[in-house]
Amino acid sequence: MRLLEFIKKTLGLTAKTNDSSATQVTNDNFPSAITDNNATTLVDRRSWTGEDFEFLIVGDIDVFSDFDNIMTPNSFEWTKTTKNDWDYYQVEQDEFSYSVEEPGIQMTFNKEILFDKAKKIGDEVIAKINATGQKAELIILDNKKVYRFD
Repeated sequence: MRLLEFIKKTLGLTAKTNDSSATQVTNDNFPSAITDNNATTLVDRRSWTGEDFEFLIVGDIDVFSDFDNIMTPNSFEWTKTTKNDWDYYQVEQDEFSYSVEEPGIQMTFNKEILFDKAKKIGDEVIAKINATGQKAELIILDNKKVYRFD
């Protein structure tokens, strides 16, 4: 669990206690827009598309025994395709793929997908992982920022 706390701290996803000028939120219920105490929009995800973000799935999880069933959404029909020896999951006109990285499982999307649709897919995947008795969390990564994991 220390890895999860380290990742949250590194990404700035833990609540700030000594700065009251901005409201820092955790990743539990990420709104489409985050505002400070003066109602100034700090982050507006309503216009984000797949080129603006990626997701990182973290936690002490093992999904590889039933990967396709666990790591796909329920509310969208999907098909699995392979391009250049890489698996993609097609959902309507959009697609996403996974990559296992040191801090977790990275989830990337095509450039055109809207953030809200991708977030719904990500939330459903997290719910399916958690339904297996494991504890997973979805972290939203802003592609405009650089992240470093030691």
